[in-house]
Amino acid sequence: MRRGAVPDVVANPILVGAATLLVAVVGVFLAYNANSGLPFVPVYRLTAVVPDAAELVPGNDVRIGGKRVGEVTSIEAQEAPGGRVSARVHLLLEKTVQPLPVDTGVAVRPRSPLGLKYLDLKPGRSHTGVPSDGTLPVTNASNPVELQDLFNTFDRPTRRGLRGVIDGLGTGLAGRGENLNQAIGHFAPLTAHLRRVARTLRLPGTDLRGFVNGLDTAAAAVAPVAAALAGLFDGAATTLSAVAAARAGVQATLEQAPATEQTTTQALPQVTPVLRDGARLLHALQPGVRLLGPSSRRLADAIETGVPVLRRATELSDRLGETLGAVGELARAPSTGGALRELTGALASLADTLRYDNPFQVRCNYLGLWTRNADSTISEGDENGNWFRTVVINQPAESFQSATPAPQLHVVPYPRTGQDGQCEAGNEPYLPGQRIGNLAGPLPGKTQDTAPPPGVGP
Repeated sequence: MRRGAVPDVVANPILVGAATLLVAVVGVFLAYNANSGLPFVPVYRLTAVVPDAAELVPGNDVRIGGKRVGEVTSIEAQEAPGGRVSARVHLLLEKTVQPLPVDTGVAVRPRSPLGLKYLDLKPGRSHTGVPSDGTLPVTNASNPVELQDLFNTFDRPTRRGLRGVIDGLGTGLAGRGENLNQAIGHFAPLTAHLRRVARTLRLPGTDLRGFVNGLDTAAAAVAPVAAALAGLFDGAATTLSAVAAARAGVQATLEQAPATEQTTTQALPQVTPVLRDGARLLHALQPGVRLLGPSSRRLADAIETGVPVLRRATELSDRLGETLGAVGELARAPSTGGALRELTGALASLADTLRYDNPFQVRCNYLGLWTRNADSTISEGDENGNWFRTVVINQPAESFQSATPAPQLHVVPYPRTGQDGQCEAGNEPYLPGQRIGNLAGPLPGKTQDTAPPPGVGP
């Protein structure tokens, strides 16, 4: 029996051509989209914010520890609220690196001297990961120094200055090879001590970053006067010439320096409490230091006013010679000591009186008010002289004898004069009824201030 003929698919040229064309189209599609990731393959999408994309372009590699883990898909600029512009770099990473720690470092690094770049990720130690479509903030990014930045540093003025430094070093080191070799040989113990210094500098409490920032601020402050500072080096040449002339003394000082440094090192633990107290003292002095500005201006005015007076004082000192001579004779007199002792006792006996009378004037200004008012009180008179004018304030009932004081009588025989912080005379309020004696309740602690009339005094 004869078997039926089975059509051979391979022998059909149309089907073979169609299959070949389909495979070619799929290959071209995959090749075209290879840089954007293969379809249906899970990926880890991430955005990194950097201060400067530094010629990074889409398609550049993303590496972790040198291994390629993804690529850059797009880059866009963004402006912060403060006006600072940064770059948002969108990344397409392999799923195996998900999730990256939130403190992962980001840096744009060169891949070749021709300008090809790649994005370098340094996973941090945080246990919190960045989810897919998350963002690494700009604080995680660093700006490494590029090769072109290094080359741009050596501009024409810098090259000229560097050439001068090299010429000067060549002249200074000429013929001193043996001394230079000895110096290099002594570097070994120096490096051992530098290790301890370096360990101290890297401690967080040392705040080396703050020190460097302070130097940067100081350099920025000095930059406007750089031209004036250049003259400082010219003046330093004269100083260094004088130091070179005293070479023997300088050499002796340097020879004694190691022993001095050792003694200083031993004394530092004892000095530490003093330095700590000094730091507290400086902190406590800060309010006073803030007053130095206005106080120094007032002091400058006082000095400016006092200079002419001091010039005139030299003439006064010549005339004081005889007076001081007489004072010297008085001091040598035998009776002077006893007189001074008696005077001291007399002045000591006045202490209670002065403590009582001091508030009378200092607080209440009663003497100043009396002398001010007395001028107008004695302003009238005749050829025989002036008199005190008085005005008697009296009630008709008080013109005759009475067994009791008037019902509206107000009188304070001994008013308070500031000893208890109250100035009663001149501050009595008018109250209805009879008021005899000191008033109850707190009274003002001052009266009126007085001053010389216009044109009188300084």
